Amino acid sequence: MAIVNPRASRVIDARDKEIGRLGDYTGQAFIVIGALAAMLMAVAEWDWFWIADVIYLFFVLSAVLGDVAKIILYRKSVPTW
Repeated sequence: MAIVNPRASRVIDARDKEIGRLGDYTGQAFIVIGALAAMLMAVAEWDWFWIADVIYLFFVLSAVLGDVAKIILYRKSVPTW
């Protein structure tokens, strides 16, 4: 059916949207924590090397843990509030 109608293969249900949103929120939280840590390190006048390492570390953690959160939510279920 997707060959005849390409839009049919792009159907996204509410559960997929919710899982994507929660995974993105998890990743964005680590970006905020990393930005705050880098800002505090800059105020304390640490070397640029360490500030850049902290920013890179938290970007990697954001990507990895955001995707891990999505996988866990797919395996279990989306929490109902």
